[in-house]
Parts: sequence; C-alpha cells; structure tokens
Amino acid sequence: MPQITWQLFKSLPIPENPRYRVGDYVTRDNLIVSYVNISSVTPEDSGLYTCLAANDVQSIEHSSRINIYGPPSIRQMPNVTRVAGMIMTMTCPVGGWPIDAVLWEKGIHTHIHLLQFKPSQA
Repeated sequence: MPQITWQLFKSLPIPENPRYRVGDYVTRDNLIVSYVNISSVTPEDSGLYTCLAANDVQSIEHSSRINIYGPPSIRQMPNVTRVAGMIMTMTCPVGGWPIDAVLWEKGIHTHIHLLQFKPSQA
C-alpha cells in the first residue's frame, strides 16, 4: 500500500484543526481513495491542496486549488535557508477569493515586486 500524504501549497502540512479530516480507504475494487474533508469552510481554507502517493517503485502527486469567496489571508510561512547564488522559488500561501494582487516585501527595503494575476490563473 502506498504512503499517502497531503500538503498545502506543496510545502505546508494540512492544518491540525478539528474541522479538517484526512483519511483514506480501499474500495471493493482494491482502489485506494484518499481525501481531505473540511467542515464549515472559511476563506482561510482556500489554497492549493496536493495529494502525494509513494511506494518503493515510484511517487506521483495531484494538486488542485480550492477558492472560497471572502477576504484575503496569508498562512504562516516557515523560514527558508538557501545557499547564495542558487535559484529559489517561494509561494505565497494566500487564501480568500478573488485575489487581485500579491505584494512581496523584504525587510524595510523599498524594492517591491508586485505580482498581478487574473482569477482564472490562480
């Protein structure tokens, strides 16, 4: 049986919250079904959810974004350490819908990179 894990934004764990239920089961046809059930959803529950399945042979993943209409929110992001000169990609774990823009700032520097996107691209 494969090891199945769920993530938000491909790096954050599913919140430990009684409203979230993660589980899996085997059907009569020996298919494994894994799920995340969120009760009483809020805009903060919006995000990119990823299911990862791995065994000794290979690993696969599937991601899908859930958009819940409401004001924007940002999940706590972990600290990231990288080697200077290497490429680094960070995803802003934003919730709510629609999101018109995401604004990145570094410390007190005035250099601001504004990312704008259409709702269909999120």
